[in-house]
Amino acid sequence: MTLRSLEGIIPAVITPFGEDETIDYAAWQQIIDALIASGVHGMLIAGGQGEFFSLTEEERLVALRFARQHAGGRVPIYGNVGCVTTRATINLAQKAEAEGVEYLVVITPYYLRPNADELVEHYVQICRSVRVPVLAYNIPERTGVDLPVSATQRIAQVCENFAGLKDSTGKLEDMPALVGIGQNRPFSVFIGRDHMILAGLKLGCAGAVTACSNVAAPAFVRLYNAFRSGDLEEAARLQKLVEPLRQAFGWHTFPSVVKEAMKISGLPAGPCRRPVGPMPEEVKGRLREVVEKLRLEDCLLRPV
Repeated sequence: MTLRSLEGIIPAVITPFGEDETIDYAAWQQIIDALIASGVHGMLIAGGQGEFFSLTEEERLVALRFARQHAGGRVPIYGNVGCVTTRATINLAQKAEAEGVEYLVVITPYYLRPNADELVEHYVQICRSVRVPVLAYNIPERTGVDLPVSATQRIAQVCENFAGLKDSTGKLEDMPALVGIGQNRPFSVFIGRDHMILAGLKLGCAGAVTACSNVAAPAFVRLYNAFRSGDLEEAARLQKLVEPLRQAFGWHTFPSVVKEAMKISGLPAGPCRRPVGPMPEEVKGRLREVVEKLRLEDCLLRPV
């Protein structure tokens, strides 16, 4: 698989837990199979929606191994291996590479707030420690750290296997410069805001990494396919259709809304790990209305 194949709809897959907060692998098999059947182009494992921050290092590695083995090459696995320190990230990255994970995704170091030079050095060292493609993951809303465009360009200049970026900043004005990195070399920019996917595609993004695909993957796949076929009217209709689900993220503590929406739709998502608690019943009622509208459009993910 070449770097140029990095494109399409990549669900930021949840990590399902049982009531005892252990990983529910049987449920995960069902979810992975359903996502692949819906036509997604890959899967991001142990990202923010996958609650990587609540997993031990061993659990993260086992999760990546499990997803890689169960996917069985049907779609590529993007594994988030980002940690607070460069040393810890390299350790997990090399182990994930040994497990056959096709693409390594590295969230910016959180809590520390490193400067631009430190971020460049961080990513350069990680890229040089492995042979597989590496993508940066920029989500300052969650990490408190922003990876500047200029730093991203600098990393790309010196690391051939720096293959792309998941950009969740919401700053569409940065997209032309980021997409421009790929003019002279393979580099894919994925939009990470579910309500901005069509706008990102219009600006040259290769695709989207989307949390809401756990609930409504068919809608996002159709949106992407409609855009690629030139049916902008249908793409715009689908973008508008999925926006209420993304807007519901503020109704309860991240990342519980997606899991609750999955449960409403009949998927075995399980709870989030504490301290994230259950969604209040009155809020569930509002979320149920959002999910049912997607059901009427035949846009919900279905077990296979």
